[in-house]
Amino acid sequence: MDEKKHMIFKPPSFVEYFNTFEDEVLVDMAINHPKTLKRMCALISLDIQLEVERYKNFKKTEYTA
Repeated sequence: MDEKKHMIFKPPSFVEYFNTFEDEVLVDMAINHPKTLKRMCALISLDIQLEVERYKNFKKTEYTA
C-alpha cells in the first residue's frame, strides 16, 4: 500500500512576522511612520491569505489527481 504523508498547514501569524524585526525598528516605525506600519500589516494579511489559498488549492489538486 502507498503511504501518503499529509501536510499539516498552520498559517503564519502576525507575531511570527513581527518576530523577524528588532523591537526598536517596530517602535520607530509605529512612532515615526504609522502609515507605513499600517501598509505593512495589510501586506502581511494579504500574504497570510495567499498562503491559506495556496494550501486550499494544493489540497484540491491532491484529491482530484
